[in-house]
Amino acid sequence: MKINKFDIFYLIGLLGTTGLMLWILLSGITVLLFTNVIFFWAAKLLSGFGLILTATSAFLFLLDLIKDKIEQREVNIFIIIQIIIPALLIIFGIYKIISNLNPSPTPKTGLAYWLDIGLFVFGILSISLSLYIIPLIREEFEESAEAGLWTRIKRGAKKVGRKVKKKYYAVSKQYAKVHIQDQTTIKEILTIWRHKLAVYLLIPIGIGSLVFTPIAFVCIVFWIKLFIFDKDPKVYERISLLISMIAIALIAILSYVFDWVFYTAISEYFWTIEVFYLIGIIASSIMFIYQFGKLKGVTLTDVKEKIGELRTKEEK
Repeated sequence: MKINKFDIFYLIGLLGTTGLMLWILLSGITVLLFTNVIFFWAAKLLSGFGLILTATSAFLFLLDLIKDKIEQREVNIFIIIQIIIPALLIIFGIYKIISNLNPSPTPKTGLAYWLDIGLFVFGILSISLSLYIIPLIREEFEESAEAGLWTRIKRGAKKVGRKVKKKYYAVSKQYAKVHIQDQTTIKEILTIWRHKLAVYLLIPIGIGSLVFTPIAFVCIVFWIKLFIFDKDPKVYERISLLISMIAIALIAILSYVFDWVFYTAISEYFWTIEVFYLIGIIASSIMFIYQFGKLKGVTLTDVKEKIGELRTKEEK
């Protein structure tokens, strides 16, 4: 195998940053620990974004189970509930910020403690596995950022296929199946954007792992090569990123569970993490509502006109 300049740079970079990390950890320098909060910002942003996706998937699963047993009225109820869900999740996000601003002085114990631990571990694992580890193993990670011609053709074909199915189901009055087509489209769009976001956020994840300099190096170089130089990462780069993501997930989990310094150093700033959780919820909610309206044939102009009509009626 021919070794080029980049291979040498990468090897030297890994060795150099590993040495730097050991020096930081052994010398007890803590200033870089505060960058860890940036990692959690990115993780919470992805988590918040995924909340709407989870709700959409749940509705799709439920609707698929009962599609042959419900009529248009029940489908309309489904639609109303789905529109309300994003608003409720946004309220939940605001509540999370407020509750973290004034945390209880009494530490959690018993069931509350284990529930808190379980939710944290599940959150980190689900993000790490679904957005980084599994896509990297399948060599699909960078595809999220740059969809090729064949991928776009397949998506276009699916879109056309769903439109045809929608028309058929609408004519045959299978209203639940019509909505399933819309739900599937929305789920696909949200999934694509969440995976794109995961790739884009490699830089903040790298910066958030600055105390572990090899991980920061791997993430930042991977991002630069993908977006600045527009080149496919090599196999060893994917392996390095895979190992980095596994390592950072384990460190995040163990730090939280055992109160390691990597967590305790930023614990008082944890309320800021919930802000990014809310941003993720709001961003995905806007995308959901926009796509939902688009698929149902409702535009912003239609909404404005309807509001105008209601105001006119009130004035009369």
